[in-house]
Amino acid sequence: MAGPDAVSRAELGLLVAAHAGIDPAGMKTTTGSAAGVLRPAEVRLDSARAAGLLDTRLRGVRELRTR
Repeated sequence: MAGPDAVSRAELGLLVAAHAGIDPAGMKTTTGSAAGVLRPAEVRLDSARAAGLLDTRLRGVRELRTR
């Protein structure tokens, strides 16, 4: 389920690493174009409909990371 935070693939990876206890400072990130990957630069999931149907507040990845 997507939450309200718009995060890049790299940022999500760094957040997951930090959550797993891995120091993200030692990780390298790159852009798709620098890696030679042809895909959309920005893709977002719209969770507005799910938020309207669910009784649970959808939290973003940054909020979950702080817990």
